[in-house]
Amino acid sequence: MMHSAQACAQEPDIINRTARAGHEVAVGYALRWNRKCEPPIPKLTLTVPPDHGSICARDFSAIAKRNVVNDDQTCIGKRVRGLQVIYYPRSDYAGHDSVDYVIQFSNKSINKHANIEVRRDSSAPTAKAGEESIAPGKAGDVIVACAPLSS
Repeated sequence: MMHSAQACAQEPDIINRTARAGHEVAVGYALRWNRKCEPPIPKLTLTVPPDHGSICARDFSAIAKRNVVNDDQTCIGKRVRGLQVIYYPRSDYAGHDSVDYVIQFSNKSINKHANIEVRRDSSAPTAKAGEESIAPGKAGDVIVACAPLSS
């Protein structure tokens, strides 16, 4: 049986971000690893959906900086994989939004709350009614993978 030597998301339970209307912003991440520096992929569950945008998850990698769970430093300085939580505000919205979600690993759950201040972006074209696909979801939904980035 492999024991997990992992670092939990190294951020506070409340996240504050600023976003530009119609542009995505990361509002958190889930990063843990085992002794082989492999990621146990968590389940991300929406508890309070955003009112003015949508939420999704994307694979990312980062250099492990510290282990906050135990003294095992095997993966420190190595690139490890995780999930980044992405918020995408409507292109016609400016103001405050928020989202709550849970990161569920096999042996731990972490509740997160993100406050997002959305600013207008005059350089981005505003979608017409019905053109923009924003599906905020509902409480209990699993946060799904983001659509691929367009070029």
